[in-house]
Amino acid sequence: MKSDHYTLDNDSLHERGSCPEKNPLLIGENIWKPVAGDLRFVMGCLEEALRPAGRLLLKQLHRPADHEYMIPPGLVIFSGHLFSREIKHYSPAVYMALVYLGTMFHNRASLKDKNQQLYILTGDFLFSHLLQLVNNSQHLFLLERFADLITTMNEGFSIMEELRMKGDSPDREELIEIMRKQYGVFYGECCALGGLFTGCTEKEQLLLMEFGTSLGIAYGVKKTDISFQPHQIMKKGLLALSQLPVSEARSELENFARGILELSDP
Repeated sequence: MKSDHYTLDNDSLHERGSCPEKNPLLIGENIWKPVAGDLRFVMGCLEEALRPAGRLLLKQLHRPADHEYMIPPGLVIFSGHLFSREIKHYSPAVYMALVYLGTMFHNRASLKDKNQQLYILTGDFLFSHLLQLVNNSQHLFLLERFADLITTMNEGFSIMEELRMKGDSPDREELIEIMRKQYGVFYGECCALGGLFTGCTEKEQLLLMEFGTSLGIAYGVKKTDISFQPHQIMKKGLLALSQLPVSEARSELENFARGILELSDP
């Protein structure tokens, strides 16, 4: 395993404000609490990597209170804690934050407004930084995984956009499959990478992938349809999680999953 590009310096942790409009960690505050310090550090690493130009773009275009961009790195960190709280691997958390932000801006470009071209360029900018960080950290083995992941996510967004342009709505099964592509594979990869970078086995990585995929589908569907109850979809994921060793970290990951589902109302 290659060494991590980032290490934690507790002195570098900083508060991001005391109101939810400026600090997404205050939205559903209790669910973030076990990893709040880690997430602040990850966001600091992200801002440093993007340099002033990138930070300015995010400040212009991204709402600070949008908590969703914190979920992917949160899943990476929570999943890593299942296997070690001592090994601090923050690179995969930064990578997944970049995947989310890049995809989000490209998806926003489907909206006809004055920032359309800027959304496209910002998405490109973020993905180029993802590749640069992966290369600098010598994590080139992740390139194929990220290529497959981003392709699948974009397939999901493209299908949904095509339906929107036609004025159609997906039926229940179609919606579940679209959300598997948009969120399921993404959250699954977040959980799997958290385990991979802290020494889990291949079997444990697959269990984390299954858990995260179920969570992502449930999150995406509930976000789209407030009447949807995600418990049935989550059953398979929770069963996978239950096959991992009983620990405080496992309980924290499960609580985090339940918490973000409560935050996913449209």
